[in-house]
Amino acid sequence: MFIIICYREQIFFCEPLFLNKVNKLPKSNSNKIELKKINALVNKYLCNFITKKFFSPFYDKDGNEISQNEYSKGCGITSSTLSKIKQLDGYNIPLTTVYSICRFENCSLQDFFSEFEKEYGTNIRP
Repeated sequence: MFIIICYREQIFFCEPLFLNKVNKLPKSNSNKIELKKINALVNKYLCNFITKKFFSPFYDKDGNEISQNEYSKGCGITSSTLSKIKQLDGYNIPLTTVYSICRFENCSLQDFFSEFEKEYGTNIRP
């Protein structure tokens, strides 16, 4: 199990024990660098998971294949955001974007993150 923290529309994942350790550690540059690496990796995995689950190819609510532009309109996000998500390295995806995609796909955040956790585990490290 892990904790999802949303701060300034950025998603951070960490285990409860890891969060306690981080709070007790002195704030050093090496800790910050390590956390940035972990967060970048989680965002990469999250974008890759979304791409595999929902974007290959794009479908509308009736199951018909549609263009990226049509899909973006249905989700209420820009086509350029979808392009960023589809990049192999992903990007720093806001939770609101994940929510918009899940809402369009009729997938609860709980189900989405449960599937994500099953695929990538709970202790993502570089």
